[in-house]
This record gives sequence, C-alpha cells and structure tokens, in this order.
Amino acid sequence: MPDRQTFDAPALLDLLERSWGAQLRRVSLVIEAEVAEETIEAAADALGTAYRRVGHQELATRWPACVAVSLAGIAARHDPDSPFWPHWWAAIHHRGSPSRWGAAFLNALRVFGLPADRDAKQSIRTHAGFGTAASGNAGEGPPLRLDPFGQGIQCAGAPLPRPTEETLLVFAEDGRHLPAELPPRPVWIVHPRDREPAADVPLRTLAESLLPLGWEGWRLAQIDLGSAAWLALAEGPRHTVRKRSRPRLSACRPIPGLATPDGSAVLASPPALWLPKGDWTVTVERAGTHSAGPADPADLWARLPRPLLGTFIVTARTPGGRATRETVTVAEGLAVRYEPPVRLFDDEGLMPSDVSFAAEPGLTVTPQALAFTSREHLRRITCVASGQVMDLVVAPPHMRVRTGEEWHTAPLHLTPAAVEELGTLRLDIPGIRERLPIEVVAGGTGEGSSDAAIESGRAGIGKTVQVVTPHARGDYPLRRVLDTLDASLDAHGNATLMVRAGEHIVPLAFISPGERYVPDPWLCND
Repeated sequence: MPDRQTFDAPALLDLLERSWGAQLRRVSLVIEAEVAEETIEAAADALGTAYRRVGHQELATRWPACVAVSLAGIAARHDPDSPFWPHWWAAIHHRGSPSRWGAAFLNALRVFGLPADRDAKQSIRTHAGFGTAASGNAGEGPPLRLDPFGQGIQCAGAPLPRPTEETLLVFAEDGRHLPAELPPRPVWIVHPRDREPAADVPLRTLAESLLPLGWEGWRLAQIDLGSAAWLALAEGPRHTVRKRSRPRLSACRPIPGLATPDGSAVLASPPALWLPKGDWTVTVERAGTHSAGPADPADLWARLPRPLLGTFIVTARTPGGRATRETVTVAEGLAVRYEPPVRLFDDEGLMPSDVSFAAEPGLTVTPQALAFTSREHLRRITCVASGQVMDLVVAPPHMRVRTGEEWHTAPLHLTPAAVEELGTLRLDIPGIRERLPIEVVAGGTGEGSSDAAIESGRAGIGKTVQVVTPHARGDYPLRRVLDTLDASLDAHGNATLMVRAGEHIVPLAFISPGERYVPDPWLCND
C-alpha cells in the first residue's frame, strides 16, 4: 500500500476509476468485478484521504466506481453479521458519517445502472455478495460458505453435515453460496456422484477437489457456466444462469505477468464481440485518439493494421441510443516465457528470474529478454507495431505473504513479540491452490535455510517442531506457534517458518529473539 503521508490520493483514484468503471458497466453485482484485494485497500485509503479534502459529494460524482468497489470489497472481507462501518472506518483511517457514505454508494450504483435497495447498508451487503445468503440461505438458517481445499461446506463457522436429500449446491469462486440465479462464469458445485449435473450446453470441468469425511458419495467440482443458460441435476429443478443482455468481448486469458502502466491486463490475441439479438452499430476507437471508426461485428478488427498493438474502446449502440463500451489492451502475437514459472522466496527476497519474449512478424519488443534480481519485482518493455508504441510493465508471477494490511515479497524477519502482534498470516503462491501447511523449524542456521542453500551445503536445516494449517478462509493462526517459538529460541537461538512447495523448501519468516532488556546498574530498576 502506498505511504499514506506521501501518495497522491486523487491521482490513484483517477487511475482506478477508468478500469473499475468499465467493469461495473458489465456486471450485475459490484463483487463480480475482478479487483485485487490489496488494490481495494489502497483505494479505500485514498478515498479516506480525498474525503478529508473534498467531502462526500465530490467523491460520489468524481469517483463513483472507486466508492462502489471499495465499500463492497471491504464489506465482502468480513462476516456479514458483524457491524460494517467500524471496518470501513479502519480502512479509510477516518470516522465519517454512515448516512453520507451510504448515499455516495447508492449514487454510484445509479451511475452504473446497478440494482439498489432503499437501505444503503443492505445495498452494500447485497453487492458484497451477501444479499441472498444474508437473508438466511433461502430462508432456512445462516449462510453457507465453501472452502474447496479441505474444509468443505461451513454453516455459521461449523462443518455442514451431508444433506439427507439429493440436491445440488452451487458456490461462487470465493465460497459464497448461490442458491438462486447463477453468474455466467466458473462456479463450484457439490452433488451426489450418481446424479450428473446437466445444462443446455456441454459442461466443462475446470477442477475437482475432495470433500471432508462424512461426504462419501458426493463430488466437488468447478465448472464453467460461461455459455450455459441453466444448470440442474438430472430431472431436478433448474438454476437459471444470468442472461447476458449486454454486448461483451469474448477475450482469451491475459498474458500472465504483463500489464499496462495503469494495471490493465494485456491480451495476446484480439477478442471477438458477442451481441444480443437486435440492430447494433459497432465502432472501434484507439484510446487517446477520439476517432472511432465503424467495425463489422463479425470481424471486429478487420479494418485495423495487424498485428494489433494498443488499447482499444469497442462501442456497441442500438438505434434507440443504448450503448455499451468495452476497453481492451492487445499486443497481438506476444508471448512471454518465465524461468522459473513462479518466483518463490529465497533468503534475499524472490528467486532470480529470467524472462524472454517472442513476437509474431511486425511486432518488435525491446529488450527481448530481462533478468530480475532477488530485489526486483517490476521492469518495463517497449512494444512497437504498425507505427504504434506502447510501454508495458513486466512482473513475473511470484509468491507473496500478507500480514495485517500489507503484502510482502520477501521472507519476514520477526521476533516472537512481532508474531504475537501480527496474529495471522496469509500465503499466496500462483498455481498452487491447495492450502500448504506451515512448518516451524527449530535450529539450522536461520537465514540460508532455503532449498538452494541446503543443496549447496551452505546451511543446515533444523527439525520441524510444529505444523500449522490455515483457517477455512486461508489465514494461518500465528499465535498458535508462540510457545513453540519461545522454546526453540531458548534451545537453538533461532527458528524459521517455511512451507514445502513441490520440491522446494521455501522460507516465510526468520524468527530471532530480538534485543533483550539489560538493566542499567547505575539506575534504580525496581
């Protein structure tokens, strides 16, 4: 998160408004916008700073997308039954007026044509993903949540027993129960193995996972509802998939680790345009030129020089004036190779990384290769095609750990007192969806205990004295290891928190005793 004393809050909000506003124009709930959690925190902090300068009214009119995404995002991170506003005051570092912030949120919903309740707090809950579940899981008790990686289905924080009747349970990617209308995107489903789910189109399974003991005979899988109109068990009631009544770009997966300077994703191939039934006029405009040209919906990019390079605004408009705009950044034919594919922690920070680029004829990339040191996270490249020049930011996929409100990209250096103060830790390793246990290792040589150091003989590894597994929501309870750390430090002088990611032993934190208090013999220390 930016330094709250030095960062330019309006500049950050201006930067985010464009990207988030584009997303809010094509979702039905704010929570469906794809926004990184740490970015929400930074935006909330910036809103608090800007509010103290300009007040609620300008926030609501100048940055409605930032207001909507930040309020809903902060609400989604906490228990729906807990008071919301104290969490918001903590996020913006200021105690404000609930009624004024609520009015700003309702105004933001109106700007983007999103559904709103007269009660601002209920609207925030709804757009945080608690709208249906918060009212009692379809009227039958507290909401359900799913942890697809070991904990299974939870009800009011306790494991849910297997249903007595054969049914289909559907959950969003973040674990929210979806008892009614479903989103046109990947979801998790739980169903009896002898009753296969059905839809109006063939279903594509993205992943499967295990349910806990007691759920024998049931299956947990992630499927893609992107093209489906409904989902049901064989001969069971249908769950309707939300209709796409707005035009949309059917984009491929973004190039991993590559973004524009403002954080927008970059595609390696141009997307196709999907239009609902009706008479639509389509234009394509290169961002910054204010010169939109007509386009053929069946071949959206036919009139532009190839390979495509730049940010484009696609506008679809009906004769009645209803318009939908989508923004997309394309570097056609660009491919990136990372070695290693994911940067894990080493003793100095992140593993060094080599990045190489390949491009189709007509697209030039400078430089063609990059070498990242342990301390480097971001580098820039320049792409040129058809007379267009675009700078891109390269950030090789890497692991990170979160303590409090901050993400870190290097092993932590802590004392037992710091561990107690932090309370919890969250771990994120791209490509690894299972919840890895954290090992408390006593002894060894502390720093230098990563797998590279061990293999080279530079360091020894101590003994694993405790294993910590995460809560259902992914946080590791660090306070559970305090007694173990004290004993390890007394016996060996150091300890390390680490995980095993495949064949790698990855340090997360080096624990040392810290400075001990020594009384001054010349003073009274009673």
